[in-house]
Amino acid sequence: MSIRIFSMYNNKGGVGKTTLGFNISTQLADIKPKTQVLVIDMCPQANISQYLLGGGEKGYKKNQTLQSQGSRRNVVGFLDWVMDGNSDFTSIKRSFKVKIKDHNEHISDNLYLIAGDSFLESLSLALNYAVLNPANRFAWPQFMTAIRRLCELEFDNDKYDDMVVFIDCNPSFSIYTQMALLSSDNLIIPMMADYSSLEGLKGIMTLLYGEYPTAASRKYADKFLTFISQVESHKFELPKLWEFVFNNFTSNKGVATAYDSLKNELCDFSYKQYKSSPHLFAAVQGKINSRSQWEDYYLSSIKDFHTSGKVSASLGIPLHKLPDKAKYTMPNGEEVVVAKHRYQEAREHVKELVSKF
Repeated sequence: MSIRIFSMYNNKGGVGKTTLGFNISTQLADIKPKTQVLVIDMCPQANISQYLLGGGEKGYKKNQTLQSQGSRRNVVGFLDWVMDGNSDFTSIKRSFKVKIKDHNEHISDNLYLIAGDSFLESLSLALNYAVLNPANRFAWPQFMTAIRRLCELEFDNDKYDDMVVFIDCNPSFSIYTQMALLSSDNLIIPMMADYSSLEGLKGIMTLLYGEYPTAASRKYADKFLTFISQVESHKFELPKLWEFVFNNFTSNKGVATAYDSLKNELCDFSYKQYKSSPHLFAAVQGKINSRSQWEDYYLSSIKDFHTSGKVSASLGIPLHKLPDKAKYTMPNGEEVVVAKHRYQEAREHVKELVSKF
């Protein structure tokens, strides 16, 4: 049984992780029909659920229907069930996933969703108490492995050869984000070429990997119960840094110059992390001796989607399927012409990234 779990995460929001996750998951499902692709929406905004369930108001209403069921068939329903005395589960009485094709005709048969829920953030306080329960010393490891166990139980191995899971994470390092990350094999970090993304990267290295900028800050952190101290105590493996993805770069000459300058700083920082802690990165064939080699293995760039991105999100149509038509009717009745040449490069970049899975 082959299951690979990827978390889409950056400690900074607004870097395009949801749009990226929507497009790579849908295209991977199209390319590999014998692979079960599962998207888990661990963000309270539930945007990737909205996109997958039909986009715009249509997707929003369908997700609201999932939330309004007596026992939610989504991520909150699962976490509620886990907290209700089931943290050590080895089986589930019902599935929490939905088949996207039943809700969105543009999506392949092999793509499934454990939908997001706006109540997820409200659940976090109760989840914190449950995870750090002093009366149950097994609570932390049980909760931190819950999503991985769920993925294993949601795998339809009688229908599919393998399974690839994409978890759309909330930017905050909340308890449910920690659960998602620690259940993952690999980490995909979407970025923008800005200083906020650099701070987001630094946050990942500190919060997730315990790579503190100074010995003094590490010594100070040792005074407290932290995520990384719990990981070390239980001897858990952290997800490997798998790919850094620059989103929405532009070919406009003036803007591109500034973009390249900021991108260079982010790449410098990331490559320094590799040189000092290569064990944190996904294994590659051969040896990496330079930053350019590092970029070949670990770096992707996706061009700005422009109008095509808005059409795709509003109608729930993956970018690689937009060429099927030249004109689309938006939910408000407006007709929009999507010029293929404007997003062709972005499509090629997404396809190239998907080929790495």
